[in-house]
Amino acid sequence: DKGLSFVEARSHFGAWCIVSSPLTLSHDVNNDTIMDEVWPIISNTEAIAINQAWAGHSGSPFKEGPEIVTLPWGEEKGTPSWQFFYKPLPGAKVAVLMMNHADTTQTLSLDFQDIPGLPCQASCKLRDVWNHVDLGVIKEGHYEKSVESHDSVFLVLSAASADEKEEVVVV
Repeated sequence: DKGLSFVEARSHFGAWCIVSSPLTLSHDVNNDTIMDEVWPIISNTEAIAINQAWAGHSGSPFKEGPEIVTLPWGEEKGTPSWQFFYKPLPGAKVAVLMMNHADTTQTLSLDFQDIPGLPCQASCKLRDVWNHVDLGVIKEGHYEKSVESHDSVFLVLSAASADEKEEVVVV
């Protein structure tokens, strides 16, 4: 979309993915400059797999910040400064999108007990969808991340095996 930065376009794509919306391209696919910019976003096979997966729920918001911000392209009534979305996935996994709508960097804290249908509450395996990397097992029952303005964190959470629960993870 015209006028969006890379992280804004990625967050926008993630929001469409997590709520199972049809994925359509609204840019000139013949423009190599634009395609080079958006290709890392629109070719993210993990995000697309989340969009296409079905486990009984199409995905929805489950938590938001109390502070309201106004986005340049948003509604007049404003938007929460941060929002968390979830989507159940096959194989007892849950995708979570943590979005920072504020104009400043925010530390976003995800409490596993708040995630609907999550099969793990204390020790969960985390995968970073944007960066295609396993973050390991988080034992504290929450995950915290500093998220730049208008950026997002896209995760897949699942229960850790008995062996994995012994791992020490520093994220």
